[in-house]
Amino acid sequence: MNYKSILFCALTICVLCGVGQAQETLSNGKYKIGVGGWIDGQYRVDLGNGDKSSSMQVRRARLDVKGRLSKLVDCRIQADLSSTPKLIDAYMRLSFSPALSVQAGQFKIPFTLENILSPLDLELADNAQAISALSGYKDVSGIASYANGRDIGLMMSGSLLPVDVRGESTYLIKYDIGLFGGGGINVAPSRWGKDVAGRIMICPYVKNLTLSASVYWGEYVLPHTTAAGDEKGMRRRVAVGAQYVDDFFVLRGEYLWGYTGIEMLDAVTELYSLDNIATRGCYFTASRWFPLGKASESGFVQKLRPIVRWDYYTKDYDAGTANTFYWAGVEWWPERHLRLQLAYRMHKDDNSGNFDHRLTAMTTVKF
Repeated sequence: MNYKSILFCALTICVLCGVGQAQETLSNGKYKIGVGGWIDGQYRVDLGNGDKSSSMQVRRARLDVKGRLSKLVDCRIQADLSSTPKLIDAYMRLSFSPALSVQAGQFKIPFTLENILSPLDLELADNAQAISALSGYKDVSGIASYANGRDIGLMMSGSLLPVDVRGESTYLIKYDIGLFGGGGINVAPSRWGKDVAGRIMICPYVKNLTLSASVYWGEYVLPHTTAAGDEKGMRRRVAVGAQYVDDFFVLRGEYLWGYTGIEMLDAVTELYSLDNIATRGCYFTASRWFPLGKASESGFVQKLRPIVRWDYYTKDYDAGTANTFYWAGVEWWPERHLRLQLAYRMHKDDNSGNFDHRLTAMTTVKF
């Protein structure tokens, strides 16, 4: 029995044990359901090497339905209706205790700190480069449908070892571990449970500080069979990071590295070979909230925050190709349902030394 079979058995046992414990509290549950969503309208201007281009788009149009059916069961369905409509989230979760919950369906993979964040909470319009390439947005493997940091799978999560940190109750350890299809959203797994992803977050007895480590271990089917007979490429990823979040400051940084099997076509023989490329990346984001004025009748206080990010990424470390992004932006919530973002990005190609520039403005209406 391999490690994936052992993990699947462990998850199944936890589900069965949890169901037995949950029958006592099922009758005390309350039915709740909420419908919400948001729309992102984005305008972008790119400048570089004497060229100029601009674009305007409805980047997201999300409809989000969340339901708590009892103290044990909750579920979520989220769709994006912009461009080509697609299902984003569709899962059911059983919460047996703070130490154990199990969810099945389509949802975010437990890899990296930034992937946890909703676009409503992300400081800038775009994810860091390494997050996008290795955490399931625009995967470096080229799997087009593996997007939005999500996949289809079964995951076990929980919080362990309650502690008191400067008068505030929290947990020393939070964990997530799951089995996934590996094909991304809205794709039936060709061999279910072939990929494993896990994340552990630790509170080091410092209020509002979290340390994180996560791993992704899987494979994918290559578009073509290589000359050596290879049909699958590996995806091995590891990330470590830390974040500090309080009422004013958000500081977050992560380092990611991974190996991915990529097909290479020989122009002479017209045969494919498999090359395992090493991808590396790291980023650091800092922001600070400033309240503006007094609270409204509903209790909402306008808030604004300046944001900076340093973002380094190399798709193929051995080839020496690298890009560095320098971001500066501002985010303003003039009311509870409206967000305005403006960001400037300077891009340095570390190989050519050339620079290009991007200005992004985004308006979010939340309902």
